[in-house]
Amino acid sequence: MIKKMILCSLFLPGLMYAGQDEEQDILLRIDRYRVPYEQFLIRTQITTYEGNKIKESALFDAYIKGEDKSLIIEKEGKNKNMKILYVDEKMWVQLPGSRRPIRITPIQRLMGQASNGDVAKVGFVSDYSVVSLDTVRLEDQTCYKLLLKAKWTSSTYNKIILFVLKENCQPVKAEFFLISGKHFKTAEYVQFGLFQGKLLLEKMIIYDELRTDRKTVFEYTVIKEKELPVRYYNKNYLIHVQGL
Repeated sequence: MIKKMILCSLFLPGLMYAGQDEEQDILLRIDRYRVPYEQFLIRTQITTYEGNKIKESALFDAYIKGEDKSLIIEKEGKNKNMKILYVDEKMWVQLPGSRRPIRITPIQRLMGQASNGDVAKVGFVSDYSVVSLDTVRLEDQTCYKLLLKAKWTSSTYNKIILFVLKENCQPVKAEFFLISGKHFKTAEYVQFGLFQGKLLLEKMIIYDELRTDRKTVFEYTVIKEKELPVRYYNKNYLIHVQGL
């Protein structure tokens, strides 16, 4: 099989490159609905439900800088002033009242069905490679179905099956899988709105596949371009960060 792949790459280099280029372009187009600028602020209201009852709610400001840096500050909620820092595939949390940040991982639970990585890492291009690309019908819509595999051990999920509208690559649904292969949660991208003239994701719901009465709603209330200080992405400065 390996020999066949090598032969194909030798004799059909243009064909292979064209496929990879198309897949990369689709991922970039998908990311435009969540990553509109090189540096920006995204404010997120996260609400968790058990059945129809609200269990918990919190407000987070995320300061995103490029593909490998983000700072999250909990502005309202039971862990108010908690800070999460992601830099170069490493992640820390600064808990209120603590003097030193603690190492954590993107897959660890933040609240409800939301993991740390769901808030800190908003794009797909930097963390995932396209393994397969198909065209399918989903709820009477023609969609691309992409199988994404993690590039790094620090990626939030090991595998994602992602459905996006074929006409414009707008995300519809994502299924998330653990290293074991277990499908443990599903996200539905349910609402898009205009932010400073850009059509961006406005509301997402994550459903627990193991405890089906539980869901977590993400509502993005502010998304705006912002010049962000370099000091925000220094873990030794976390205790001093107040946000903009």
